[in-house]
Amino acid sequence: MVTRCYYTVTSGIGVATKERCDMNRARLFLTYGLIAASLVGTVEAQPRLLERLREAREARAERAEQADNSHAVSKTLRVGGLDRSYLLLDEHRGNGPAPLVIVLHGGGGSPETMIPRWEQQAQTAGLVVAAPKGIGRNDRMGTWNASGCCGEAVSKGVDDVGFVAAVIDDVSKQMQIDRRRIYVAGFSNGGMLTHRVAIALGDRIAAAAVVSGALFGNESTARTPVPMLVIHGEQDPVVGFNGGMSQTGFVAKGQTIPFEPVRYAVNFWRRANGCKGNPSVTQRPGVKMESSVSCHGNADIVFYDLPNGGHSWPGSSSGKGLGRSGSDGGASAAPIDATGTIWDFFEAHTR
Repeated sequence: MVTRCYYTVTSGIGVATKERCDMNRARLFLTYGLIAASLVGTVEAQPRLLERLREAREARAERAEQADNSHAVSKTLRVGGLDRSYLLLDEHRGNGPAPLVIVLHGGGGSPETMIPRWEQQAQTAGLVVAAPKGIGRNDRMGTWNASGCCGEAVSKGVDDVGFVAAVIDDVSKQMQIDRRRIYVAGFSNGGMLTHRVAIALGDRIAAAAVVSGALFGNESTARTPVPMLVIHGEQDPVVGFNGGMSQTGFVAKGQTIPFEPVRYAVNFWRRANGCKGNPSVTQRPGVKMESSVSCHGNADIVFYDLPNGGHSWPGSSSGKGLGRSGSDGGASAAPIDATGTIWDFFEAHTR
């Protein structure tokens, strides 16, 4: 079992003390215990339990190894009276301004779970990637205030939209960023926040992408059209395709408003972007794609409906590991690569 652990410093990722590692081991065993307690009620649950424990071990080992090899450095700033942090990965080549991609982890996750999903794409495309860190117990189990979810970030009324704006400003002070190519992508609770960021900061965002996220029906009108990509699995047990309270207990406990169906979010952005006519539909095994391209300011809406998809970042080697809410993937991973698909969409849009 890999037991590497990290703590935030003003530059770089450092190896923590033995005491902190021991605490992380204890937390890992507690997490496994909670999974076991939720499943041992029937004999039929045992194979599922063993499979999930194996997947959790593999995902943890993978993330630790990838974080070890990452060039990302940790940055801190103060926002809304709180000390916040983010990981910054600079793979930009050349002397011109760089595109910036903000990536938001799932509930119970961390920046270290998102950077590995973007590192190869960043190297290929020459990107700057910033991965902010959510609010959680003892600076762990990070969550975002996306209005109706999740956890401590909501209960404390944390201004996470303001935090994302501050990260954009902070990165722009450190390097030359192309202000016409600033993008935001998020998973699960991070996807919920991505919706809010696109609504509030549309004048700064060139495009956005949401994987397994949701809206809550209490949104304000978007300030400006924003190209939006939505990816969601119909078998998602955490953020249900048809909305409602989460089927996953600890997520429902951190949820104050039912999720709206995925279709609600797609239609919200179709209206916000002034899209005309019906979307075009294409299908291939495991994927149904809807495209709305007759929209104001070329603010396209693309929706990947994954009939067999669960709660995961499609195309990742484990399909999981993006936060505690990603521990139950539901059905099998979809036959698309989320990171590559998102970057292709982003690359086609500038502000």
